[in-house]
Amino acid sequence: MPQTNRIEIIRPQDLTPEDEALWTAFLSERPDLHGPYFDLRYVKAIGRDVPHSGVARIWQNGEIAGYFAYQVRSGTLQPLGAPLSDYHGIVGRPGVSIDFEALLRAADARRLEFQGWVGNMTERAPGVKLTRRVADASQGFDHWWGTQDAAHHKFFKNISRCQRNIEKDFGGFAFSWERVTPHLLNWVLDIKREQYRKSGMHDVFDCGWTRTLLDNLAAYDDERFGLRAGVFRNDGRIVAAEISLTDGEDVHLWFPAYDPYYYRYSVGIVLTVAIIRHMAPQGYKRFDFGTGGEDYKSPLTTDGGACLEGEYTPHPMLISALINVAAKALPMAEAEFEAARLSLRRRMKLIRATELGMTGWGRALLSLSQRAVMRFTDKAA
Repeated sequence: MPQTNRIEIIRPQDLTPEDEALWTAFLSERPDLHGPYFDLRYVKAIGRDVPHSGVARIWQNGEIAGYFAYQVRSGTLQPLGAPLSDYHGIVGRPGVSIDFEALLRAADARRLEFQGWVGNMTERAPGVKLTRRVADASQGFDHWWGTQDAAHHKFFKNISRCQRNIEKDFGGFAFSWERVTPHLLNWVLDIKREQYRKSGMHDVFDCGWTRTLLDNLAAYDDERFGLRAGVFRNDGRIVAAEISLTDGEDVHLWFPAYDPYYYRYSVGIVLTVAIIRHMAPQGYKRFDFGTGGEDYKSPLTTDGGACLEGEYTPHPMLISALINVAAKALPMAEAEFEAARLSLRRRMKLIRATELGMTGWGRALLSLSQRAVMRFTDKAA
């Protein structure tokens, strides 16, 4: 008699041609699983070098019903490539549901963390609904611009003003869409890491393996998949760059950076518009901004579908109970406490996903405590 809910663990590099065919077939039946993070090429490009990684091959009624690519950190099951993988879920047939406790046992983990889960999730997992922010250029750049301009005219009027000022002061910037070289990647990550340092945010590239992940994607040789960047240059010098992950008709806008000298020209937003303007005619239809709440995203995008942030623990941990007790004792409003708790959980997820040793954890927790003291001091003042 065929066994149901059997979960088989394999290494990412051990996926077979049969697995690849099934994976592709599942995606063709699941329009909600659009974008590069669900593409098997993403798993193949990064899986070998992501520490403690695996793929759960999920069997139901004697047939493979789905796959989940993951990593394990301190007993916590996370999507493969977290925290850089913005979206994730079970790549499987429509309506597939699994026994999450069986998944945890198979992966030798105690709990599951997710932030961008697409598809079915157990009702026992407390979570927050997030919205994928997507610029829909399926009808061309002009249609996208006109639609968004009608809804957010003041914002788009400001973009046009910045574009005119760039033309007046610099004669315009040269735009290119190019493969990501080590030099370009260094330029972007140096700026991102300085931003992390100044803001007190955890540096997700300090651990080393996340940089290797990006190097692997940059080296992946496929015209319609991999790392690409929109770049502005002025007299040959980089003004701004936005590293993106591409897949078929999708561009996931991933790591934007710009030279602070050009701050008043809003070059980051102007570059994003230039990417959509130049790449929509090349067959790219969706430009995904992720789920973050940055103010600039809303005027440029529409609702691209729902995903979930949360965690699943079969047996609630003591720390959760302690947090709830603390909520009643702290002198702050319930909404304020919930926002602080969510922020702390997200920061801990970043640290847990990236840091593999005590040295990295020590630096991260020191930085976290320093940021907490700074924010408390600012608020008290």
